[in-house]
Amino acid sequence: MKEVKVGIDGVMSVHHVPESYDELSREQLLTVCSSLGGALTESALYASLTGICKETWEEIPFPKRYFLMRLLDFVLEKEPAFSKQLLPFIEADGVRFIGYQPTFSNTTWEEFIYADGYMLSGRFREAAAVLYRPQREDYTGETDRRVPFTIYGADTRMKTLAKLPDDQLAAFVLCYKTLRERNLVKRYPNVFARSPKRRKTSPSQPESAFSWVSVHRDLMGDRFYDEAKFYASNVHVILNRLDRVIREGGKK
Repeated sequence: MKEVKVGIDGVMSVHHVPESYDELSREQLLTVCSSLGGALTESALYASLTGICKETWEEIPFPKRYFLMRLLDFVLEKEPAFSKQLLPFIEADGVRFIGYQPTFSNTTWEEFIYADGYMLSGRFREAAAVLYRPQREDYTGETDRRVPFTIYGADTRMKTLAKLPDDQLAAFVLCYKTLRERNLVKRYPNVFARSPKRRKTSPSQPESAFSWVSVHRDLMGDRFYDEAKFYASNVHVILNRLDRVIREGGKK
């Protein structure tokens, strides 16, 4: 955060302005997503990010306003880089759903297969229904806050998330793609070099659907895990194993 002082009509106020995505609050992230979608004016965006009311923002002398706007240039980046989970929860139809950890440390292989498959096909609300779930009633602080994943529960959440506001949906997509790139793609480059599509060998060949299950079985066969243990494993366990197998040049 950068501390800035703004003086209007002899009255000085102090504001703390974020200098990166990692310093945005959830509410500020939603403001950015609303603005990028054309739902907010430029003045409303910058007023929200600086904590200055819109009327005061428009009264700030242009040179000072320009300086403040330059501090916030990071919101204009086409491919922002951040490490925090900026959308810890989503809300739709009066229901709150808790999200995944930014490093995917609480994401199982089964969750990732479903969520990533939905993302690759542009079904973003379905992907959100996989990764965002109600909080456990017996949450102790030492376990995953979310109820365990089942695809049947996701089917039910999809109906609620049909009412998810556009700003939250856009924020979900931004966070997922950014954190996926940072914590999965860059960490396991050999695996992701094979995704998200299989290359055609001829123009007439139909495009085959990409499948993480197929990737696993093509590389490792069915001996690595039984199905239940395989799906319940953390996504990093599976991707690390796949990456090593590819790096070593064959099946294990």
